[in-house]
Amino acid sequence: MRIDVALLPVQEFENSRSVCIVVDVLRASSSVITLLEHGARPVIAAGSIEEARSLHKRLPGYLLCGERGGLPPPGFDYGNSPAEFSTLQLEGRGAILATSNGTRLLAQLADAPTVLVGCLLNRTAVAMSAVGMARNRGLDISVLCSAAFSGSTFVLEDALGAGAIIEAALSVDSLEASDAARFARDAFLTARADLPGAVASSYHAGELIEAGFGDDVAYCAELAISQIVPVLERGEDGALVLLPRGL
Repeated sequence: MRIDVALLPVQEFENSRSVCIVVDVLRASSSVITLLEHGARPVIAAGSIEEARSLHKRLPGYLLCGERGGLPPPGFDYGNSPAEFSTLQLEGRGAILATSNGTRLLAQLADAPTVLVGCLLNRTAVAMSAVGMARNRGLDISVLCSAAFSGSTFVLEDALGAGAIIEAALSVDSLEASDAARFARDAFLTARADLPGAVASSYHAGELIEAGFGDDVAYCAELAISQIVPVLERGEDGALVLLPRGL
């Protein structure tokens, strides 16, 4: 069984035979996990702000969450702040989330055999789930970084998140790691001594800190604090639904 990573989602990649893990450390993956951790059921991934607004017309009881240029669009209940979501109690509330990169990539991968959401927060749990699912189904594992600017620009924090997941997966199973997977793992191991500092040093973290979202940068750099493993499914109405594995 092979584990590979796409540091840019625009890379040519064979996802039809893989358990796919979407990584957007700052901030979509971290937001999805935190929303589910605090009781939201389900989280619906929207590929665009316009799609999110359309979904909300059909589901007016759902929280409307997301960002454009890092900030909440007009009329949204919340932005894309996992630190803020971590202060909420959301039992019984659904949420719609639209972000610039992470939910867009989830929409692109919706027809893959299995799609999970991962980041630093749940790196151990998502790695163990991916290994088990891949073994049971005879699949490989593909870790896909959301990156920036519609997937065209490498970002450090996603590479570190991917590397953290890969390191955890390799610690529980003897997988064949691609060169890119080994590179990401080694980058994570190098940065692990000061992971918050490494994440905060990325250019996108700098943008978020300047915009007043320093709490998000610190929160998203925490390692393996969640057991939530979001699984993407397509609902009967075509919406892309995220629920914790096993629920």
